[in-house]
Amino acid sequence: MIPLLISALVALTLIFERLYYFKKVYAVSKTELTKLESLVREQKFTLDHARSNPATETPIASLFAVGATSFHFPPDELEKTLARRAQLWMSPLEKRLEVLDTIITAAPLMGLLGTITGMMASFKVLSTAGVNEPNAITGGVAEALIATATGLVIALFCLLFYNYFNSKVRETVDAMESFANLILEQKSGHKPKP
Repeated sequence: MIPLLISALVALTLIFERLYYFKKVYAVSKTELTKLESLVREQKFTLDHARSNPATETPIASLFAVGATSFHFPPDELEKTLARRAQLWMSPLEKRLEVLDTIITAAPLMGLLGTITGMMASFKVLSTAGVNEPNAITGGVAEALIATATGLVIALFCLLFYNYFNSKVRETVDAMESFANLILEQKSGHKPKP
């Protein structure tokens, strides 16, 4: 049970940290996103706009800053620059999710191991006390099954948040692709001034 409780504490800490992180990443409201998109469409986005944006530490705002500083690049170079910046966001977005995935897999196994060792202890009681002590045997079996139940509960709880965080990562990646494509579309329609 001690390893299960430790894994539960690690999982809870990680879940709260990821919830805080994704709240910070999604601090950009819909109106700010609409404002950024309209600035790109009007080709009025500059580095000053990027710096004045309160959410420069978000994926979309960082792509906006890249677009503002690199809009004069040739289209293929601009695309590579945007892709590199988007790729830099993958590691922070997926950070520690593999730990949560490991807990999802390991918690039921640790619970099963606890049940097996508990059952072995119950059979040991059976061999010493005999069948005259049924309460000692059934109590030991019930106690052993608590480990499996605990492992399953931890895994199910973690699985819900793991899927939630993965959906947030996919949603962010889709938003970054969409925003980068908007910048590239504006670049392809941009007419250089004589």
